[in-house]
Amino acid sequence: MKSIRLNFLVLISITLAGCQLVDHAVRPVSNLYCDNFLVYDICAQDLNRDGVVELVYFEDSREVFMYRDGADAEIPTGLEMHRCARVMGDDLVATTSRLFFVDETTTYLARTDIRGQMLLKYIAFLPGVTACNMRAMEAVGGGEASS
Repeated sequence: MKSIRLNFLVLISITLAGCQLVDHAVRPVSNLYCDNFLVYDICAQDLNRDGVVELVYFEDSREVFMYRDGADAEIPTGLEMHRCARVMGDDLVATTSRLFFVDETTTYLARTDIRGQMLLKYIAFLPGVTACNMRAMEAVGGGEASS
């Protein structure tokens, strides 16, 4: 179940990367964005409040499953790195960062676009995450791997 959750979240986060870049002339609404993506509650966090995402984690387990290159050294207390965590590419960072600019005036279409872009990009991460989880299952003697 956890491997499915990680695969799903990576897909969502990748999809968030999209084609649009963050407009740094506009201040982000928040440095933490949590939402339900299909069956998982995930959070994206901007640790230094510059409008650029550093990490994305499962809200319930508080495991980081995606992070911006170099941000793995900045994991805050209370969060831990998932064993199959992946570095986000620039396009995924850009899309995920759009979440920090979502407010009550953001249209449903714009929100859907962010989610769709995340899902599309996640597909590229899926084989690597699946392989990581399979290796973990084999290492524990065929037990169920977490997401």
